[in-house]
Amino acid sequence: MSKSFEVKLKGDPEAIIAKAKVAAKDKGVEFEGNGQAGSFSGLGIEGSYSIQADTMAVEITKKPFVMPWSLIESSLRDYFA
Repeated sequence: MSKSFEVKLKGDPEAIIAKAKVAAKDKGVEFEGNGQAGSFSGLGIEGSYSIQADTMAVEITKKPFVMPWSLIESSLRDYFA
């Protein structure tokens, strides 16, 4: 089961993604992509994203069973918004 949601970006997508790559690496998460599209995996979570203008569409394709969807979505929204 997967879940999709959108996040309104506050800033330049390329700069946001560059910052996300550093933060992901520090947490042991693989993060590949650019200011248009990419993917991530780590800590039991896998997903992808695409960016158009100032909106990031995120699709989570895998998560730990015990981790609620709301926690994942909230964490990503807090980071990117």
